[in-house]
Amino acid sequence: MLLAAALALLPGLAAAKGGGMLPRPNKDFRELIVKGERPEIAACLVAAIDYARRDPGYGAIRWDDDASDRAIMRESESNGRLTRNVRLIAQLRKQDSLFTSAWRPMEVSCEQPEDGGVHVSLKPLAG
Repeated sequence: MLLAAALALLPGLAAAKGGGMLPRPNKDFRELIVKGERPEIAACLVAAIDYARRDPGYGAIRWDDDASDRAIMRESESNGRLTRNVRLIAQLRKQDSLFTSAWRPMEVSCEQPEDGGVHVSLKPLAG
């Protein structure tokens, strides 16, 4: 009985101490926005979707479930102005490949100045 109670408490203790229990990764930008976690990355994901929809060269965009976890964010300051740069990997499908699954891996870079707006740029990756 005592052993069962002790074993029942272990997962909670491991999570509280930063042990081997890992939190569920964020998989959906909407979930990131709702939770208020990593807003810069969520903003980049949303801007990338908008970019792909508006660019006539691309038909669709997708990314791995762990894209937000693997994203790289850097902050820089120039003349008292903070800018965040977020990079993540996505896959985009060319508009002319509607009936084929020709997804191309791309590095998505988002420049986010503190005064608003997100500038998205894409760079093809080998593969």
